Amino acid sequence: MHKNFLKLIQKEKVRVLGLMSGTSADGLDICCAEFSGQDHYPEYRVISTDFIPYPDAFSEAFKRPLKLSGAHIAHLHMEWGRWVGRSLQGYGKKYDVTAIHGQTLLHQPPDYTLQIGEPVCIAVRTRKPVIYDFRKADVCLGGQGAPLIPIVDNYLLRKKAYAVAALNMGGIANVTYLPPQESDAPVLAWDTGPANTLIDKAVIDFTGGKEAFDDSGKYARRGKVDATLLEYMLDHSYLKKTIPKSAGQEQFGHTFYRDLRTRAKIASADDWYAFIRTLTEFTVRSIAGEILLRLPSDPPVRTLYASGGGTENTMIMQRLQELLPGSRIETFELPGIHSDIKEAFGFAYLGYLFLRGLPGNVPSVTGASREAVLGKIVY
Repeated sequence: MHKNFLKLIQKEKVRVLGLMSGTSADGLDICCAEFSGQDHYPEYRVISTDFIPYPDAFSEAFKRPLKLSGAHIAHLHMEWGRWVGRSLQGYGKKYDVTAIHGQTLLHQPPDYTLQIGEPVCIAVRTRKPVIYDFRKADVCLGGQGAPLIPIVDNYLLRKKAYAVAALNMGGIANVTYLPPQESDAPVLAWDTGPANTLIDKAVIDFTGGKEAFDDSGKYARRGKVDATLLEYMLDHSYLKKTIPKSAGQEQFGHTFYRDLRTRAKIASADDWYAFIRTLTEFTVRSIAGEILLRLPSDPPVRTLYASGGGTENTMIMQRLQELLPGSRIETFELPGIHSDIKEAFGFAYLGYLFLRGLPGNVPSVTGASREAVLGKIVY
């Protein structure tokens, strides 16, 4: 055992720098959190949070991962690691270890999943150990390797006497069902389909790259739903799959988007507004439909805690509440953990679990054959 690793796991309090970069491919979310404990329920304190936008070359490549060659992926794997290492050099002695999600480029479980970002490049720049590759162990056990945040939801949000749910809306949307602690029912979670990914692509095209997302749903509000196109989208094969399941660019990426844009026959600004409105409606209908179809109704979900960039789109939030009148929808907020930084905090927590030798997956969520410690470490 590496002597520095032995010192690290023996620390009573450990500060983990959690890094998250999702399918929206807009940049790096950072959360430095201190954990004190030995089990799945440590005390935590958020030290700092940050966001570093991606250089254009990263953003453009990561939004179309299925078009990348093997050589380009290998280049990005090293270059992303070097970029993260340079970006973190100013953090100095504020933390003990980095926990990185990496950038997902390929995800087809239970066959494979690929998150790029060479951790050694980060370790040599920061002179801090790096925990990485959190999904592979679950996939090797027959699981989806996703979603991983449900164990964080269980840690932060589960209630003693009633059921709640957590909805994260990044590029892809996922939902977690948390039964009462006094219940024997399992935690459930899965990717429901797209959140912002299709809407963002349309806004970028419409504005010629001047805007990257539909701020507060302003464009969607100006359009009318194309019922024929919406019906076509709601017939997507992914929505018919049973859980466990997870989604990515393979299902809702650039190929699917280009097909939708062709079908929309856009010739004017009004056509763009209608297209964006229809994509927004598909997002909320797919989320609400999956929740109504697959979440247990007994006990009913009292509160749905929403997080991620989708919460900033008031059109999405309004329509979700209209489609889910039986649950109160609230934006996720806990001391030190804002909605936008929740997943970065989540990977800091997964880093803590690795150091304590504790399982980080939830087999009832991913379909893995058993629990497993997630991650690897380099110095």
